Amino acid sequence: MITRIGLACTAIFLLFAGCKSAEPVATSAEAPAMAQVAPPTAGYTAISDALQADPTIEAIIAPYRQRLEAGVNEEIGTTTVHLQKGGLESGLGNMAADAMLQVANTLSGKPVDMALTNNGGLRVTISKGPITVGEIFELMPFENMMTVLDLSATQVDSLANQLAAARGEPIAGFSFTIDEATQKAHDILVNNQPLSADRTYRLVTSDYLANGGGRIAAIWQPLGREDLNMLLRDAFIEYIRGEGTISPAVEGRITLRTP
Repeated sequence: MITRIGLACTAIFLLFAGCKSAEPVATSAEAPAMAQVAPPTAGYTAISDALQADPTIEAIIAPYRQRLEAGVNEEIGTTTVHLQKGGLESGLGNMAADAMLQVANTLSGKPVDMALTNNGGLRVTISKGPITVGEIFELMPFENMMTVLDLSATQVDSLANQLAAARGEPIAGFSFTIDEATQKAHDILVNNQPLSADRTYRLVTSDYLANGGGRIAAIWQPLGREDLNMLLRDAFIEYIRGEGTISPAVEGRITLRTP
């Protein structure tokens, strides 16, 4: 990344240098003479590893590079297992959803019951060992914010069924079983309790999903909405930093019932 930034800055410098004219500006009285000037020619500078860095530009960039490298390489915690997504449920997905649920409960004025994100937003795996800020930026490169939605029991039931049809997404705070024969959700529990028609459930998710991204339509018309002033990525960093060491595992949040 740093190399790309250096090359980009060098390219910008070369671009401006190439645009500078050594010729005097003609006045209106000299206009007829300008018509006889040969048309300018265009050139280009190939950007490759063979291009030498400009010492002047390098001196300007150096302090910013040092600050960037220090921030990106900061260790925020450790995972005892390799984190990857996939299947009905995954350690990486559980970590992401757990982080959202925990942080949302610290930011919202009312308790948050459930969390939902999407596997498509988790872009890389995280290897066993120390976790850096840079890895979390690679994991979640999008500027998605956290949003809490108020849902009825009927909407939660629809949510579970749509997740069953999609073969799961990262969740926390609730669980269900997919009937393989019907692809429907059964045994839907929130905080280990069956759905209650009298209750309103609060779900933290991303503004991307809440605003109509993806295919989970059950959350697109909530009973209420609270936008939290925090990026998902920052929630992940805060959660890992607070936990210190994490060991997320597949624990039966989404299970499969075969015939």
